[in-house]
Amino acid sequence: MKNYWRLLKQAGVARVLFSQLLARFPYGMISIALVIHIQHSYHSYALAGLVLGAETVGVGIAGPLIGRLLGKVGVRKLLTICATTSGAAIVTIAFVHLSPVFVLALALLAGLLSPPVQSAARTTYPTLIAEEKHTMLFGLDATLQEVIWIFGPIIATFLAASFEPEVTLVTIAAILIGGVMWFLSNPEVTSTKFEKSSGRLGKVLTRPIVLASVTMGFLLVGSFAGIEVGIVGIFTNDRALAGLVISVFSVGSIIGGLAFSQFRQTKNSFAIFSAILTAGFALTFVAPENPVWLAFCLMIAGLGVAPFLGMLAAVISFSLKNHETAEAFGWVNTGQMIGYSAAAAVTGIVIDGVSAQAALLVSVVFGLATFFVAWAARGITPQLPFQSKKSSSDSTATIESSTK
Repeated sequence: MKNYWRLLKQAGVARVLFSQLLARFPYGMISIALVIHIQHSYHSYALAGLVLGAETVGVGIAGPLIGRLLGKVGVRKLLTICATTSGAAIVTIAFVHLSPVFVLALALLAGLLSPPVQSAARTTYPTLIAEEKHTMLFGLDATLQEVIWIFGPIIATFLAASFEPEVTLVTIAAILIGGVMWFLSNPEVTSTKFEKSSGRLGKVLTRPIVLASVTMGFLLVGSFAGIEVGIVGIFTNDRALAGLVISVFSVGSIIGGLAFSQFRQTKNSFAIFSAILTAGFALTFVAPENPVWLAFCLMIAGLGVAPFLGMLAAVISFSLKNHETAEAFGWVNTGQMIGYSAAAAVTGIVIDGVSAQAALLVSVVFGLATFFVAWAARGITPQLPFQSKKSSSDSTATIESSTK
């Protein structure tokens, strides 16, 4: 933990890290908030699913498109426009009872103008610290984002149960706009040079490491769907228990991120982390209806998640030039979102056609596919710079001696 504490003490790191976390926090709340509000207002789960799908599609499209505009429009102007417009669309859905078509359009707009905070933050991070510490910072970022997925749904559900569902959506809009404003108040963000993207949209995908990263993100996040949807199906009569078991997956990810991200990552690390994930998923078949055993298995599987995602971001940052990174991060995020949606659709078919327990196999298959792609990509995976404890001590001694 001392390594992380030293990292957070460096100028600007903590402020940028935690402000972007707040700005992205609404995305852990909005899925359940939209479903609850639409069902309450329109008495239709079908419409609720369509609205959520429209918002998700918008976010997926926005990733690479809006990310490319950071260099052209400017981070302050672009994020301000996106946050206020997306927030306004969410508030309108909350208070104005429109026809379903207009609700779908507003949800799509809210997704399309999702502020590219993550792309902006991950382009800013390399300017804050030495290159050999990038992996640790990206790993910490991936670890802390699990807080979004653990507490976001809990807070959204609590607000919807304690007040009217509209309050949840207004809270989401307020956190979104407030978080983006805090993020933009950091001089490290506004002083970062976001170079204009060159070439056509999607050209960055011709880079083998980017295509491999998008593919691995697609498969890795897709593997989450089988477990999460499958467990909900297994404990269909006790959704609270299902939620508790699934939350252990994120706890495992946090532990794994804190434990592994501070160490050197090699060309084999993607394969190692995906092997840990897949092993945890495979162990669920020993006792697929035992909640304690499932929680234990998800704890193991989760150990590989945050370090994998952190290294994925570090590889993109290390391998590409400034004008390419924002769009590349956008494609990686879009790939992950599509992966989860596709796997969730497959999982639903498996549950209806076979059983809820069989849905766990979807996660194993996606996990194995992640491992094989990671193993095949070893040749193009760069060796990331790393500062050992010894070199860190030597650097500190050098700095101290030079100041005397």
